[in-house]
Amino acid sequence: MTRPRGSGSAALLALLGMAGATGAMAGPATGQTGGTPIPEPVAPTTGGTGYGEAGTRAIRVKPTALRNQRVYVRGTFPGAAKRRVMLQRFDSKKGWRDERSGRVHSSERFRIKWRAHRSGQHKLRVVRASRRGSTARANTAPVAKINVYRPMQATYFGPGLYGRTTACGQVLTPVLEGVAHKTLPCGTRVALMVKRREVVVPVVDRGPFNGGYTLDLTQGTADALAFPASGEIGYIRLPS
Repeated sequence: MTRPRGSGSAALLALLGMAGATGAMAGPATGQTGGTPIPEPVAPTTGGTGYGEAGTRAIRVKPTALRNQRVYVRGTFPGAAKRRVMLQRFDSKKGWRDERSGRVHSSERFRIKWRAHRSGQHKLRVVRASRRGSTARANTAPVAKINVYRPMQATYFGPGLYGRTTACGQVLTPVLEGVAHKTLPCGTRVALMVKRREVVVPVVDRGPFNGGYTLDLTQGTADALAFPASGEIGYIRLPS
């Protein structure tokens, strides 16, 4: 069959038009959201959960966990085969603090089981331990990050209240993103997680005032997290 002349150019123009339309749809939202920006997705904190490449010093940990959950910190430590090492967590006030010791296998790989006993955004590293039990300086040690969430019960609100002003001065709409909390100052940023979905939103209202719930999600936040009517949610209060 003979293809009509110019059909290739027309197809190319059509594809370019579709690409332009897609790019326009992917741009930032400019609609009214009640004065609060859209939720910020939490970027992945590590490149994976496996071991590093042989001969390269590396540390890996899964990017999220619930408080008191046990997680495995894995990696490679060239030149430290069969040596004792120390897992450390960074404390903003006290610096690097010892968490748990372990040993490097003959393959120069390590795996340390760690209980995430503190909620928050943490930095971890593994350094060689000294004979006295303290850790040697290791300013060049690779660092892994993990978000440890505190589990709590939450529900959502909005239907029947749209158009009203929240306790923090926001106009409640179906797309307003935020949470209601009884005591946190308005505007406080919190990270939330539901089944590995993570967002960062501000406190925009007071509540909840029923049941054993600690957080009330706006409809926009619930949609971003695919959150059901009520249930357990991971929570981190972020620093100012």
